[in-house]
Amino acid sequence: MKIALLYVDAGKGHITPAKALSDAFEELGHTTVVSNLLLEACNAPVVNWMSKHNWRMMLHFPRVETFVNHKTDSSFNTRVLRFLSTHSHGPRDFKRWYEANKPDCIVVAHFLAANMIKPMVDKLGLQIPVFEYAADVFFTPNIGISGKLDKLYICTRLGKELSIAQGQPEHTISLCPFPLKKAMMGLQPLSKSEARSKLGLAEKFTVLLNLGGEGIGTAEFLEEVHKRKLDWQIIAVGLLSTSTMLRYKLFKEIHPHFSLHTPGFVDNIHEYICACDVQAGKAGANALMESLFLKRPFLVSNLLYAALPTKEFMNRHKVGWTEDSVVKQVNILQEYEQDKEEQERMQQRFAHLPLTFDSIAFAQMILSDTNAYYGKLAGKEESAREEKLLDL
Repeated sequence: MKIALLYVDAGKGHITPAKALSDAFEELGHTTVVSNLLLEACNAPVVNWMSKHNWRMMLHFPRVETFVNHKTDSSFNTRVLRFLSTHSHGPRDFKRWYEANKPDCIVVAHFLAANMIKPMVDKLGLQIPVFEYAADVFFTPNIGISGKLDKLYICTRLGKELSIAQGQPEHTISLCPFPLKKAMMGLQPLSKSEARSKLGLAEKFTVLLNLGGEGIGTAEFLEEVHKRKLDWQIIAVGLLSTSTMLRYKLFKEIHPHFSLHTPGFVDNIHEYICACDVQAGKAGANALMESLFLKRPFLVSNLLYAALPTKEFMNRHKVGWTEDSVVKQVNILQEYEQDKEEQERMQQRFAHLPLTFDSIAFAQMILSDTNAYYGKLAGKEESAREEKLLDL
């Protein structure tokens, strides 16, 4: 079977699960095509550029991002998207991509599956299932809701509850495992001491600042930790943006003895997570879920629009915190560092998280649903033939 995996180039949150699923399908003996939804499948380079750079800009202003995306994620804009997707060059260019690749099913790791890809597939009369993976794990925006979707996959119960509340038919939703990257599948986690020794880190309370694929952040957290004279070790991972690099460089020059490590973008992020006591950063789904998989609490420092339900998840399961005030963030971590009993309780709570992590199992779900789609389609065609014979 050939599976098409589409993503949108707006951060790493969509391409990472697409690649993880691609690796899983290929391990199961199937072939895949991983394509940029806007640039390759729909031939919309201007929209692709706008999507990518608007997202990067908004990361500098998280409160503005939350306000703007809340206002634009409306039923009106959903209808506009559906209209534009079927009354533009989109169907023509999408059909060209489809004919060149001939996939057996389409999996979209982005909410544009519901009201952009699915309407085009229907308009073209293509007999192929369209599946949407809710990459934000706790939330699907209104623009990603559609009863015409063949399947909406989401990996948290909270996400399923919210999708149903927004109008997604329950029978179209499947709880799926989180698609772990190939490097983490079957991983035997290191202990903190083992990971710190391997990475050349000190044996002290360690905070991993995950700045995401865009590497956008400030030095405010570092300044607050230094101000309180806390003997912590801070590791900032991610390919630092120019502005962030300048801020960190200046901080290092002013405070040369502060324990700050900036390894940049790393391909062994699991070792850094194992080395830390707490991971912190914006609520990027991949960083957060990988932290939960490796049993490290996560402090969400910026709640972007699609991550707002993360607060409810943390309230339910107590495996992290959400706080946008830097002073309160340091308060939380300082209290956590000093409370050894809470650290033990935290580890116990991880054992009862209602989450699974398995890209192979997720790929098998998709294959099963694809086979069911074609089985149902064959049944309809057979019924239609029988009715035609009866009419004769």
